[in-house]
Amino acid sequence: MKRLSIFLVLVSIFALANAQTFKNTHFSLPDLYLSVSSFADVDNDGDLDLYLAGYSDDVSSVAGGLYIYEGSDYVLSESSGLPAVFMGSCFWADINGDGFLDIVIMGEDASYTEITEVYQNNGDGTFTSLNAGLLPAEQGEINFVDFDGDNDLDIAYTGYNSDDSDITKFYKNNGTGVFTEAIESNVPGMNWGRMKWADYDNDNDLDFLLSGYNNELDTFYTKIFKNNGDGTFVVSNANFFQCWLGDTEWGDFNDDGNIDLVISGTGGDGTERHTYLYKNNGDGTFTQLDVAFPGVSHSSLEWADFNNDSTLDLFIVGETTTPGEGNSVSKIFINNGDETFTDSGVDNLNYSFYGDADAGDYDNDGKIDLVITGYLNPNYESASAVFKNTTDLNISEINIDVSIYPTPANEFFTIKSSSTINKIEIFDISGKKILSKNANSKRIKMNIQNLTSGLYLLKIQTTSKIISKKLIVE
Repeated sequence: MKRLSIFLVLVSIFALANAQTFKNTHFSLPDLYLSVSSFADVDNDGDLDLYLAGYSDDVSSVAGGLYIYEGSDYVLSESSGLPAVFMGSCFWADINGDGFLDIVIMGEDASYTEITEVYQNNGDGTFTSLNAGLLPAEQGEINFVDFDGDNDLDIAYTGYNSDDSDITKFYKNNGTGVFTEAIESNVPGMNWGRMKWADYDNDNDLDFLLSGYNNELDTFYTKIFKNNGDGTFVVSNANFFQCWLGDTEWGDFNDDGNIDLVISGTGGDGTERHTYLYKNNGDGTFTQLDVAFPGVSHSSLEWADFNNDSTLDLFIVGETTTPGEGNSVSKIFINNGDETFTDSGVDNLNYSFYGDADAGDYDNDGKIDLVITGYLNPNYESASAVFKNTTDLNISEINIDVSIYPTPANEFFTIKSSSTINKIEIFDISGKKILSKNANSKRIKMNIQNLTSGLYLLKIQTTSKIISKKLIVE
């Protein structure tokens, strides 16, 4: 994720009755590799649009861009102003508090020029480059994140720059969308790196996990950098599988309030492939659990509640041996609720290497879907596909009605539900929990006087399910 990952992870709406099933939608998407994919509702119509870009052998060039979901297909926007890139990354967030999601994009564009740029959503289907002055990069991961705790979204990324080699960069937002580089000399650059943010130690600031390969150090690398509370960082003592060409994702899979970690990739002598689940013990340490996930490289990982039982499941796609040998995995593992996982049995999802994946409810039907893009098979044929979650719903769970007003909200808002509300949590766009309130009522009034303007996620727990809603604060 590289994207609104925490929104997609926390979306958990309906209870499902039967075995998991997914259907290839055969939408009109280009077949891409060295690709990036990211769901987001850019036009605020309640369904998820898609930034999808990469290299296309069909046109022998970079292809893709912003695809708008129009109810039966994804349609490429010819006027969005967003460039297509390959070997890149992107991240969605509302950086100016106008209720529309903006995007930061890094990678190589159609002229094979490295770019790193912020594009502001104009609210009319078009985007404007902010000319933010960010160092161009590729082969890494970029984030909007409030790393200095001043309630605006900064930018942090790791990757490769053709002039400076491996880099990790931090740019502070001055509050008006102007970004200034913050020097953090103790953080090494990563080639084909991953940079994932979370408050792993529950001290109300955001830390990050950095992984990849550092040419200067000539080593695989996986380390947590702990936030000192002022936007500077120190390496933690936690030990993990040192790897690259994989993926990492934070997610509280056991719902104990401590965010856990899954790591995949290749390490050791360069042939080892592992996928490890690390349980956060809540004291700065992690325990590697004995979960038999397939070891994969060139991989993508996605935490999401695919069977909607209010626990996080895990999607794993990648290669168990050298890419091109045909030893691929593309599986959903269902969380059993006891720190074990079971293969869902879904066997029709695309394979992918040198690609990307994302999870989200693209059609707003209450079930988490998948987009998968990249090389499909040993013949290096590429594919991009959206897989719709077609699992049957338990009808008795559908009819809970939840309303939120006023929207946008200012100092207060009210949640009204047809079922008793037990708990309400508010998360900001970077995944940081802002407020939490226990309840036992069908009507709750929330004080948000201390929240800054912007987009938030509400996680509403009723007696029978968890419902996620967007909240815009003026």
